Amino acid sequence: MDAEYPEIPEEIKKLIESGEKIDEIRLDAGGNWTHNGVPFTNDRIIDFFNKSIDITRDGQYVIHYGNFVYPIVVEDVPCFITGVRFEGFGSFETVYITIRSRGEEELDPETLCVGAQNALYCRVHGGKFPAKFLHSPSFEILDRLEESDDVFYLNIAGKRIVLKEKID
Repeated sequence: MDAEYPEIPEEIKKLIESGEKIDEIRLDAGGNWTHNGVPFTNDRIIDFFNKSIDITRDGQYVIHYGNFVYPIVVEDVPCFITGVRFEGFGSFETVYITIRSRGEEELDPETLCVGAQNALYCRVHGGKFPAKFLHSPSFEILDRLEESDDVFYLNIAGKRIVLKEKID
């Protein structure tokens, strides 16, 4: 198994290809986990799942731990931003984001964008995964929102990041 890209085991692939129903593990657009439609309530399992999300070479999200690889359904994104921390100012500013159950990393401001229902997104883990900002950290970033005659933009880490063209 390639360490960078886990592969779904052949026996699970065969079940899926045969049309046989397998247990569904789902991460919804709000970051909630379910098993065959029933919400997980055990925080340790939820934390384990959040830490164990990976992606196969062909783009299928999976739970990956050691040799265990199991396909999951991800409705929106596999990672959620739960906190933001600013250090420095201007071009010397660094922005750190906290990713649910995965710790903190430096934000790449160039990856910031606006998606469905005006939610704020970025890429994390060296660009490997898309991530969605939860409300509070989104507001912290959007506190820097400015506008010109034609665009909305952020001044962050010494850069002007255009988020969305204004529609008249």
